[in-house]
Amino acid sequence: MNQIKSYPRPSKIRYRLERVWLRLWFMKLTLYLSLTLVFLIFCLFIFVYSSDWIKLKEYKNHLKNYIFERPELSVSKLEIKTANLDLVNQINAILKLSFPINSINLDINNLQKIINKIDSVESSNVRINDSGVLLVEVIERKPVAVYRDQDELSLIDIKGYKITNIFSRSDRKDLPLIVGTEGNYQVKEALEIYQLLSVNINEIRGLIRIGTRRWDIIFKNNKRIKLPEKNPKRLLKKFLSSDKSYLISSNNFSIIDLRFTNKIILRKSIEDVKKS
Repeated sequence: MNQIKSYPRPSKIRYRLERVWLRLWFMKLTLYLSLTLVFLIFCLFIFVYSSDWIKLKEYKNHLKNYIFERPELSVSKLEIKTANLDLVNQINAILKLSFPINSINLDINNLQKIINKIDSVESSNVRINDSGVLLVEVIERKPVAVYRDQDELSLIDIKGYKITNIFSRSDRKDLPLIVGTEGNYQVKEALEIYQLLSVNINEIRGLIRIGTRRWDIIFKNNKRIKLPEKNPKRLLKKFLSSDKSYLISSNNFSIIDLRFTNKIILRKSIEDVKKS
């Protein structure tokens, strides 16, 4: 009866060493170290058998040029993967790279850190591909709201990070407006409030963060809904589904106060009182 031979599984260390060996950067490092070792042996030979230091220096420069001009270490160009042409120009201006350039002279991690500091960049991946191209893959921040902080208007993403400034609210009428100190830290909640008011979305001017604690909803006719500090979405939803929701379109009141759990307080603004 034939016995089936069993072969021992490769050790974890051997497997990891084989994986490291197949990586491009390790191959380049091995090549560089090998050439450096050859140079050191050559220098030792010259030192032992010759006292001509000028010739040794010439040999050193020659070998150095030979190493740094190797085609497999050359990076020919920069390629940035993003649809935003302005961002491409911004990255090119910040990096200030001239090609061809030796890959040994490129600090990939530092280049990635520089790119990630750009406001509109959420994350990036920088690498040298097998064709000798410095490839930059960028994930851009997506604007979800306009944020007004004092006199400055800016686009922000879902995490509240600033993307870029805009000159006028009319530049992005398609996005909701958030106003007030630290309002950009509560973007998700603000968008959920907007979603509850989807029927009246065209009538809303914006959301104001009051005292960094709660929201006021401001309508284009200057009507205001005051939301409570706790559970604002639940109480707003309850109000909108009740028979009191008509008050939003009523001209008899300017302020609808929902800050109290079991009652709705209606007020007129000072301007309305003066007119009456």
